[in-house]
Amino acid sequence: MESKFFKVSALTAAMLGAVAMPATAEEMDVSSPVIQEEIAFFNDSTISGNFNLWMRERDRGGYDEAAGKPKPQTTNLDHGSVFVNLGFNSGYIADTVGLDLVVYSTFDMWQNGGADHEMNFWDVNNPYDKEARGSCSNVWTDCNDNGVSFATANAKFKFGENVTAKAGYFQPSVPSTLGVNWSFAPGTYLGGEIGANIGDLALGAVYATEYKAPWFKNTYKFQTTDGEDAGDVYSLGARYAFANGISIDAGFGGLTEGDRKNGHLKVKGTTDSGLYWSPQLYIVHDKEQYDSTAYQLAFLSSYATGPYTVRAEATYTSADSGNSKSVGNMAYRLTSQYGGSNGAYEIWWNNRSDFNHDEEAAVFGSLSRDFSDIGATGLNAGLSAAYGFGAKAEGYDELKEYAFSLFTSYAIQSGALQDANVSMHFTKYYNDSNADNWSGYSNGFQDETDFKLVLAIPFNVK
Repeated sequence: MESKFFKVSALTAAMLGAVAMPATAEEMDVSSPVIQEEIAFFNDSTISGNFNLWMRERDRGGYDEAAGKPKPQTTNLDHGSVFVNLGFNSGYIADTVGLDLVVYSTFDMWQNGGADHEMNFWDVNNPYDKEARGSCSNVWTDCNDNGVSFATANAKFKFGENVTAKAGYFQPSVPSTLGVNWSFAPGTYLGGEIGANIGDLALGAVYATEYKAPWFKNTYKFQTTDGEDAGDVYSLGARYAFANGISIDAGFGGLTEGDRKNGHLKVKGTTDSGLYWSPQLYIVHDKEQYDSTAYQLAFLSSYATGPYTVRAEATYTSADSGNSKSVGNMAYRLTSQYGGSNGAYEIWWNNRSDFNHDEEAAVFGSLSRDFSDIGATGLNAGLSAAYGFGAKAEGYDELKEYAFSLFTSYAIQSGALQDANVSMHFTKYYNDSNADNWSGYSNGFQDETDFKLVLAIPFNVK
């Protein structure tokens, strides 16, 4: 990690030095093609970043199966974390080659809960083995590691008007099944991508040898569900936009050494009245995790009228694990382990549960309001709710889970903190089954109370 970060830091310092340097520009022959390319590289570049504060308190209950009654809620997460990042996005030399760099730093102001809270570095080797790298006593409680890492360090290419590519540490941006985990920084793949636009058709191919979620400093290899070497990941994707505004997005991905494959099909459109609609299908095939191919059907919709925005969504999941005593769940990514990779998945309800167990149907609704029309420019608030039912583990009650959330945000309009954003999100989650955390339902936990407060301050250097 030290050598990787040294290279990124050295490149960043060299670029910033070059930006600050041109006192002798008048002595140069600026008509030289080489100098013109260098000018374009820096003049078309941007340097920007963010300073963020994240404060979270989450309490989780349990269920005493022997006594047949719920356990009281206790601290699950309790931390205040600081995140700072700086990114350099260059112009293109000869309108062909450029460079993107993003480095970030995190540390905990306080930490009294789980060490894997995702807003600071978790000091274990990878999300599969979870072996402590430092001298912490327990990987789940005190294995946090303040420090610095990189999110992006890739060369970027343009070939004419229609073909683009990236190589290095990057985030996929072309049609594919690959996505990234997020904290305030994105996850990072090591590899490359190429994309092409042919009229209204966008094509993409991505290949990667390693990945890291943003709460890890180092990238790591992919592993199968059974913990074996999975080789590399690859994905192909296509997206076509029709003249009437409807688009179709399809993707397929797999492992070079493992059985797991994934794919999706998404149709999106907006009616003349402004109603957004999108039926979606996500598929995961993994003989090590599922008895048959897992899938999730989803329907997403939203509508804005005046200051109000309404969302209504629904899902149905099939994820048969072949074990009636432990109901399976489906996560759309090319590794079953959370943090091992991520997929191009668009469903985000922010109501704690993933609502993704086998035979579970779930619905979600949200209503938000922008208060600009009554003089409170920058203020937005709303509420949401989700409900899931239908999953059934042998020996336990049917899984019936539901949650309610209140949220608000304010974008500061003037002064030294102009464009900064303060946001709050509060959730009450309920699980009515008699299964303890991770018992019976492989992705299920008991009642929670979750509070998040965030201050996000963007800044521009250039």
